[in-house]
Amino acid sequence: MWLIARVYLGWQWLTSGWGKLDNPAWMETVMAVRGFWERAATVPESGRPVAAYDWYRGFLQFMLDIDAHTWFAPMIVGGEILVGIGLLLGALTGIAAFFNAFMNMNFMLAGTASTNPVMALIALGIVIAWKIAGWWGVDRVLLPALGAPWQPGRLFDGRVDVATGEVEPTAVTVERWVRVLLGVAIALYALTALTGPLQVILLLLAGVLVAVTGMGWFTITGGRMGQGFGSRMFGNSRQN
Repeated sequence: MWLIARVYLGWQWLTSGWGKLDNPAWMETVMAVRGFWERAATVPESGRPVAAYDWYRGFLQFMLDIDAHTWFAPMIVGGEILVGIGLLLGALTGIAAFFNAFMNMNFMLAGTASTNPVMALIALGIVIAWKIAGWWGVDRVLLPALGAPWQPGRLFDGRVDVATGEVEPTAVTVERWVRVLLGVAIALYALTALTGPLQVILLLLAGVLVAVTGMGWFTITGGRMGQGFGSRMFGNSRQN
């Protein structure tokens, strides 16, 4: 379920950000953001303002006064692309979904509804389900390695697999990262340089490579891979 939600949101953000890269209004004159802020910050002589809250209109006016749109527009483009990639690949899914919802909330505060309410609701669901939302994705490897602020992962304290009592060999960990990075590189190349059937084939290849790595179906260097994800990352006990 979360895989479908992630792919939907990720594709929406990636295509939105990618389409802005060659748009001068976003990357050169940056007037797209300035015009949007001016419309939202303006209080009409009659009728209701676009942005309902005074404090948000004041914030937008402050950003306009300091010419923040000159650097904020490229940041929005980069943020949309990164959020899209994170959700599509299932990498740091909870964080990507949080910034997804944050951007949706800002669009809504500025008076733009469109698809933002639905996207924000789905993103909040992914944030709540962050432990498993990236199960079919890079997080299946990444979360056990990184851990969380309250429970460090293998990269920081070398914790063992609670389910099996075994420590994953360093060579296997390196192999994991090489495969994941290779999958990401293939996906980025397909998205940026290819079109048509070949693009689809390479994207599927990248997805299979990352998924197989996360599942631990095979390893060249030997040792165990991808076992006991839930217990290793979030178990209540550990062995040394």
